[in-house]
Amino acid sequence: MMENALFESHFDLIPFGIYVVDAATSRIVYCNKAFHEHFGNHIGRCCHEALYERESVCLWCRLTELITPQGLPNGQTRVFEHFNESDDRWYQMQVRAMTWPDGRVVRYAIGVDISELKATQNQLAEAHATLALTNLELVRLSTTDMLTGLANRQHAETLLLAGLAGKTGAAIPYSLIMLDIDHFKAINDRHGHLCGDAVLRALAGMLRESVPEGLTVGRWGGEEFLISCPGLGLAAAYVLAESLRLAIAGFAMGQAGAVTCSFGVVEARPGDDLVELLGRVDHALYTAKDLGRNRVETG
Repeated sequence: MMENALFESHFDLIPFGIYVVDAATSRIVYCNKAFHEHFGNHIGRCCHEALYERESVCLWCRLTELITPQGLPNGQTRVFEHFNESDDRWYQMQVRAMTWPDGRVVRYAIGVDISELKATQNQLAEAHATLALTNLELVRLSTTDMLTGLANRQHAETLLLAGLAGKTGAAIPYSLIMLDIDHFKAINDRHGHLCGDAVLRALAGMLRESVPEGLTVGRWGGEEFLISCPGLGLAAAYVLAESLRLAIAGFAMGQAGAVTCSFGVVEARPGDDLVELLGRVDHALYTAKDLGRNRVETG
């Protein structure tokens, strides 16, 4: 028919694959030149058999969305992405129902190969994922003490500031514990710095496992450690410090044997800033040192 030839000549000008399927039988009634060159001539065959080697209508077929209950074209178009397993390519599909010149209701599909675009998108997604992991690693490196794996001094200061900011009057207590390994210089002098490092790592691991969830342990510097205690008042923080002191004293630290720690404990007061809080906890710690070490003092 002349009308069919006119439709077909227009479709042949389009550089993307187009095929037309009889809505009633699912048989291919036409495919344009681009489609024919890529997939071959399948006119007269059911589309799901010829293109996808399926015995029944494809799950992604949009025909029911394109026709009225009476079986007529509803004027709607569907656009979606589809991976064709027969040629391992991605396509952006545009499908629509129409009346073919011979009066049949058909569904035509235009498939634009977007495989290169999908590959680029996947590469970008992988690059973004790698960048995100790199950023996480940079954050970890910038906030972690490399020897002990605890929060480093800079991150510990940030936690202290957050704890002070979260304290609202007396309603939400905030306490700080500072501990120091007793006679740590003697350990380094007697056994060497590698042994001293091993003691620091062992103590850090013990603190990490023993400190309750919600509290944070940081290495303040050298053999000094801080425990940020949001939600704990002075009495509760003292009990925690005393339990840690006893646990440390009864734990052998490798070649160095048993070590002890001295503790200072303070509770933030209204109006405290970071300098005042650290000054008080440092004073409490050195009071514990002056009184014989291996003890907990408050300030």
